[in-house]
Amino acid sequence: MSIEQAVYCKIVGEGEPLVLLHGWGVNSAVWQPVIEQLSQRFCLYLVDLPGFGQSEPLSDYSLKSISEAILQVVPESAVWCGWSLGGLIATYAAINYPLRVNKLIQVACSVKFVADEAWPGVDKSVFDNFSLGLQTNPSKTLTRFIALQAMGCASARKDSMAFKKLLNGTKDADQRALDAGLKLLADSDIRLSFANLSTPCLSLFGQFDSLVPQQVQHDMQALAPSMQSQLFENSAHAPFMSESDLFCQRMIEFICG
Repeated sequence: MSIEQAVYCKIVGEGEPLVLLHGWGVNSAVWQPVIEQLSQRFCLYLVDLPGFGQSEPLSDYSLKSISEAILQVVPESAVWCGWSLGGLIATYAAINYPLRVNKLIQVACSVKFVADEAWPGVDKSVFDNFSLGLQTNPSKTLTRFIALQAMGCASARKDSMAFKKLLNGTKDADQRALDAGLKLLADSDIRLSFANLSTPCLSLFGQFDSLVPQQVQHDMQALAPSMQSQLFENSAHAPFMSESDLFCQRMIEFICG
């Protein structure tokens, strides 16, 4: 199957093109809470990452191969917005294909998700445990991961139920893509190249995010001082779900500003 056929992309709305990339374990259906508002201002390209939703998996699952597959199905120049793993991919694309990404929006994203002595993040064992869980009980593991998206914020229960409802009836993710996606989250470190990013960038964080600690906002700002950022005070890992109106407002301000 060719790259052009492999990636599914749904187009909604009219206006400046805005590419939306979802995170690990889910698909483009998760953007539903913001589609109505954003599609009134922009032409949305709702991409299913390779191996998720209606997109076929790739034989080589790397930031480069995923970015190149997506570039085949989106406009020559667009704003790219990526959540979590999708943010990592969008950031890679902005760094390596700057003429294709005219503005970058990162949502609950880090340029290095795993912590070390000099960088805040999650312990690598978290991803190792999810990887092990995928081998023994994939369904339960994905349910746990979805619950983690909202954990800590006041709307956690409501948001988790909304996630499950949006994903209900959609195609299960490919096992190879799940494994490879976790590996990308665990192993990727694009801090040095992010420091040289020339594309205008907005990074959105959730105060109660257990996957991207608040300190990441400060440390990414230090790497790229021109980066704009905002902390959503009533959100965990999915501010587009917990604070959808404010999320859309901030996106519109940045894109149209």
